[in-house]
Amino acid sequence: MKKIKSVITLSLFFPFFSLVSVAQNTWIQKANFAGTARGNAVGFSIGTKGYIGTGWDVGYTRDFWEWDPMTNVWTQKANFGGTARYNSTGFSIGNKGYIGTGHDGEGSDRQDFWEWDQNANTWTQKANFGGIERQFAAGFSIGNKGYIGTGGNYSQDFWEWDQGTDTWSQKANFGGAGRHTALGFSVGTKGYIGLGVNASSSYFQDFWAWDQASNLWTQIANYPGMGRAQVVGFAIGNKGYVGTGHNSGSVNCQDFYEYNPSSNSWVQKADFGSTGRRGSVGFSIAGKGYIGTG
Repeated sequence: MKKIKSVITLSLFFPFFSLVSVAQNTWIQKANFAGTARGNAVGFSIGTKGYIGTGWDVGYTRDFWEWDPMTNVWTQKANFGGTARYNSTGFSIGNKGYIGTGHDGEGSDRQDFWEWDQNANTWTQKANFGGIERQFAAGFSIGNKGYIGTGGNYSQDFWEWDQGTDTWSQKANFGGAGRHTALGFSVGTKGYIGLGVNASSSYFQDFWAWDQASNLWTQIANYPGMGRAQVVGFAIGNKGYVGTGHNSGSVNCQDFYEYNPSSNSWVQKADFGSTGRRGSVGFSIAGKGYIGTG
């Protein structure tokens, strides 16, 4: 397949910021990420802890770190089980974290998929991603299922992984045009993918909802900011949050928006607390959102 090279910004960041709460709508800086400054890492939360790993600093990385919001302290955990890489996809299910796909130091896009056990601090390789090898994919989890789609060679395919059986099955293709560096999150039994860029370097504003029960995609209200790629997103309660990234003018963005599925509407929130950036990591813990690196 055609290999797609990503552009890594030369300004890489340690700083890590918390959206204090949805109600307060303010950002405060937390302890800097303890690994090297990097972009295009993977992040997710498990219970009361947040995790960041892999990415690019002056090369491909595989270190993996845990952040405790109670102590505001980072602790290094077992290195990611696969090859060092960036532009991977990650999510969590229960007390397990998952990282797969991406582009590695051997010059290859990847299909491998790995599980991290929070209790044992060990990585176990699971069944390879069901689609072709790729980087820049979007992902999320719903219940005991994980989902990865788009990315690669501006793809539209969309795949479900079953934690209980360790098997992949293809679902309905993503409803929008093929793209990579899109963004995914889930709210309840629906997953959301939007933004990203196509082969003609056109940046998307569209957003789509996928219903787990019906396996159907429905276009929702467009993202109100400029079309962009390498964006951060996560869910808090019954709402989604999306911001940062870079737009068609290669401007790194700070704006940040809340999506309400009940009203199918977006509302602008306080700009991200630090400089505009792309390739950052975001996750939520107990009603608060977090963005860092990039």
